[in-house]
Amino acid sequence: MKEVFLTHCFFAMFAIAHAQQENSWVKKADFGGNARQDASGFSIGNKGYIGLGYDATTNYKDFWEYDPVTNIWSQKADFGGIERDGQVGFSIGSKGYIGTGQRVDVTEKYFQDFWEYDPVTNNWTQKADFGGAARRGAVGFSINNKGYIGTGITTYEYPYTFYKDFWEFDPLTNSWLRRSDFAGVERSYAAAFSIGGRGYIGTGVNFNGEGPTNDFWAYDPFTNIWTHMADFVGTNKRSAVAFSIYNKGYVGPGSGGYPVGDSTLWEYDPITDTWVQKADYPGVGRYGTAAFSVEGKAYIGMGVNFIGEMPTNDFWEYSPGITSCPLLTGLRVQKVTDTAALLRWALPTETVSSFKIRYRAVGSTELTKRNVKGGSNYVVLCGLLPNTTYEWQIRSNCTEDTSAWVCGPNFTTASNIAVVSLTDALQAKTNTVQMLVSPNPSKGNFNIHIQLPSKEALTTLIVYNSLGEKVWQQSLGAVNGSVIKNIDLENKLTTGIYTLRIERNDIRLMQKVVVTK
Repeated sequence: MKEVFLTHCFFAMFAIAHAQQENSWVKKADFGGNARQDASGFSIGNKGYIGLGYDATTNYKDFWEYDPVTNIWSQKADFGGIERDGQVGFSIGSKGYIGTGQRVDVTEKYFQDFWEYDPVTNNWTQKADFGGAARRGAVGFSINNKGYIGTGITTYEYPYTFYKDFWEFDPLTNSWLRRSDFAGVERSYAAAFSIGGRGYIGTGVNFNGEGPTNDFWAYDPFTNIWTHMADFVGTNKRSAVAFSIYNKGYVGPGSGGYPVGDSTLWEYDPITDTWVQKADYPGVGRYGTAAFSVEGKAYIGMGVNFIGEMPTNDFWEYSPGITSCPLLTGLRVQKVTDTAALLRWALPTETVSSFKIRYRAVGSTELTKRNVKGGSNYVVLCGLLPNTTYEWQIRSNCTEDTSAWVCGPNFTTASNIAVVSLTDALQAKTNTVQMLVSPNPSKGNFNIHIQLPSKEALTTLIVYNSLGEKVWQQSLGAVNGSVIKNIDLENKLTTGIYTLRIERNDIRLMQKVVVTK
């Protein structure tokens, strides 16, 4: 592999970097490979990575690492798949991912293969193919420990085939799960980024009568819901570059008047749902650029100004000068019991007045919220349901700002040794007890079949909601052995996850009950 070194003095570069003003651009070392458009970029740790793309005659698969500290490009192992452009790239934790795209230098071929890059070993590993159809011009981003890909196009002739399906990739299981379709019109070459616990998609183009678009949407994986946000206020764009820095998003150079590129840069604030124009990109107007962000700065380069022209390889650093309420890191779960869990996070170096935590049982729509003082790095959640999986998010609150939500890892509470806890299997047994709920899910009207110990004992049925609040109770009296009973709560329970609890002085049984209306 070869390295490209900058000839400037390191001390001069250091001085320039520290003298850089907010909302400003600084020219950096040109991209190490050939000039190109429609490459992919992402960051891992304090390094940036760019590769693949097209230069009007040739598709590429070379892959490069950029060190912002030394301003040096180093060539890494070539992408593991076929040369291409129009692909999606993002990082999840310490790994990078690239997939989909097209090859046009030899034949019009579309791809759905998906690859993982490990910067430690400098190796590519093929993963499960993208769950949707092969395509180009899709968008992607990552949230917490999951990746997301959606939209895109196939075919070069009218009527074009555009997509709006949306997929979630789990690197732990190497599997794809289809989520709610993108809520806007089908499109390709949109702009996308993620901030905290939400992803954002907007702009792009649909050639089947829609043209360039300016609508902008937020996706919450917590709820699997899309929300229409403030429309992009700049010129409608396709093939625009997008990235996030701290809790702000940016949409930059793209094709504002296809096929001519523009130089504008716009900043999106998810807290106020507003757009503000920032300093123009100093290079020639262009589209099909690549970008990544590292430690509060963005790095953008390459692209093409006019269709059919040869692309560029210049590379620029953008500094927004944001003083932001910090996104939290180091989220982890410790000491999980049947009814409690200890959540921890790394204390930021910035001053934070408080932290807000929200959590719920997976599948529930009801959130429980907690506030923690700024000097603490943990919270204990009590009153949880045994044998239940929970998801949680946290954000920091500063004097004049609030960070975006960050997702923590899911956790599952333990089963109390005195409790038989029944989940998806619908049925569980001990030596002397058994319970079956059917149907489950239901609309709130279900039957229970209980096998109790042979000794009679006062027995009570109780239903709790996901917040641990009692919503229904009935005594069965002193019973034993086999008990069959119908419970009709269809007019009382709303959609959600409930817990049916059977209490005696010798045993307790618990069963998740799912209600869908």
